[in-house]
Amino acid sequence: MTASRAVLLTGCSSGTGQSSGTGYTTALRLHRAGWPVYATARHTDRLADLAAQGISVLPLDVTDEKSMIAAVERITADHGAVGVLINNAAYSLNGTFDETPIEEVRKQFETNVFGLVRLTQLVLPGMRAQRGGRIVIMSSMFGHFATPGRGFYQATKHALEALGDSLRLEVDRFGIKVSLIEPSPIRGGFVPTTVGDLGVSAEHESGLYDDFWEYFVQWHGAYRETEHPRGRGRTAVDADQVARAIEHAVTSPRPRIRYRIGIPARLVARMRWTIGDRAFEQFVRSFFPIPK
Repeated sequence: MTASRAVLLTGCSSGTGQSSGTGYTTALRLHRAGWPVYATARHTDRLADLAAQGISVLPLDVTDEKSMIAAVERITADHGAVGVLINNAAYSLNGTFDETPIEEVRKQFETNVFGLVRLTQLVLPGMRAQRGGRIVIMSSMFGHFATPGRGFYQATKHALEALGDSLRLEVDRFGIKVSLIEPSPIRGGFVPTTVGDLGVSAEHESGLYDDFWEYFVQWHGAYRETEHPRGRGRTAVDADQVARAIEHAVTSPRPRIRYRIGIPARLVARMRWTIGDRAFEQFVRSFFPIPK
């Protein structure tokens, strides 16, 4: 069969947030490069701007099996198979280990891990049949270490690192290439503006972490500075940098296994193994918000 070039891209709504900003920007970039892009989100009204620019839009909820099947079947009917899957849909759960309801932890993994796994399973038969395809997984520099307050979100990124490595070795013989995207913090991404934005459950607030959460919001303020960042914000990356890396993973004859975007992502990935666990933990304590 003729190899499909159709791109299925999750998490494309034009609202704020790391995944949505990256998905929106990537959809436009690939569309303008001539790729048949299917931009998806749970609510297609949030894709109106992309549709107005000629991009095909579909409803897709990675926690809804029927929704995923319908999207894959539509693209298969149009192009024979999904040629490129960009797993971008995600959200960040904020909460400490002992105060986060287990139901919220399950929801985090349903979206960030299990939905990604199931959607990837659904596109693989078509890719195998055409003896080729690209699968891009949106991970993070936090797929290599964790910080207080976002351990469950970061655990999902650790999981994606393992899944990406395993999948790549399993499907290589079918001509399917798998790449992981590991950005540094993205300006304007999952950045809270108030403690209320964190979504920490009031039912589980003990007061033990009040000072931590206040500082947590202040500390992340550096990444809200999207136009003229200062301090830590200067080391962050923007959505277009991430979209360029995704485009390379899609178009290169020999894509990288990992795309580490920005100075922090490149340095931290190696730092732990260079200086050792104790020294690395001291770095985390000195740089990131820590409960006192």
